[in-house]
Amino acid sequence: MPILKITSLLTSILLFTPIPASAELASLKVTVTDAATTTGTIEVTLFDSSESFLKEVFLQQSGKVGENKTFVAEFAGLEEGEYAVVVVHDENDSGAYDSGFLGFGGESLGYSNNVRSLLGRPDFDEVKLSIGAGPTEIEISLH
Repeated sequence: MPILKITSLLTSILLFTPIPASAELASLKVTVTDAATTTGTIEVTLFDSSESFLKEVFLQQSGKVGENKTFVAEFAGLEEGEYAVVVVHDENDSGAYDSGFLGFGGESLGYSNNVRSLLGRPDFDEVKLSIGAGPTEIEISLH
């Protein structure tokens, strides 16, 4: 009988002892606002280094623009670190970014930190954001 009591006691201790949670992976929620129209597709691209920025996609999500001219993309299971986000609104669903005459007046484009680059593209250091453990949320306004 004493062994049964010890076993019951140990079982009770194990059942009611909190287990430490495993390290929480990072996640990123990107809310895209101010689309020019509700037509077309929004493409949200995540880059994970300055070397791959605008060259090699790390992760990407796309979908239709909402009635309120917004789109939300969520990236889960990320490692902590620095990332950059680029958003393109392919308004005519051509599958390509239409830059317009002399590179102006084409389809909408946005970067993390809401960087607006008048001439050329910004570099990684301008648009990078630090993602830590747990959820991170950002908003990117198209222009």
